[in-house]
Amino acid sequence: MKIIKFLITLLITFSLTGAVAQANKEILKTRTTKTFEFKKDGKTIPYRITVYKTAKSKVMFEKADKGKLNQDRKITPEQVTKLIYVDNDMYSDYDKYIVLRYTKDSNDSFELKPTDKGFMVVVDNKNIEYIFGEGIYFVNNEDRDFFFVDEFDTI
Repeated sequence: MKIIKFLITLLITFSLTGAVAQANKEILKTRTTKTFEFKKDGKTIPYRITVYKTAKSKVMFEKADKGKLNQDRKITPEQVTKLIYVDNDMYSDYDKYIVLRYTKDSNDSFELKPTDKGFMVVVDNKNIEYIFGEGIYFVNNEDRDFFFVDEFDTI
């Protein structure tokens, strides 16, 4: 009976290891911090934005290279999640977490631009503006279908 339990445990362990090893996904994680400032009631208020990026993509190879040693990778779209943390040392009311999710093509870019009332996120000519005290504003309503956005206050 002990041998049967041992063999079943060994079989399950090898099956799970093989299943996990066959997952052809690439995960990229980065962190970027930038400092900006905005004006409120004639005062210049500095704030920091830290962007935590997680990008997941499937690893696929060209069919023509099958069986070769060094295969060329096929370009696949990435599922990108960006956790944007807005930190203001002077006023805790402006501390926010924004979760931004979208599908990235191979040639798009992510950019943070300061504005008079907050900051703007630009991805592949699609915009979201964050206005301090008001929240998220879509510059163009067609961009709503590109982004998935969640906003949270800090504790």
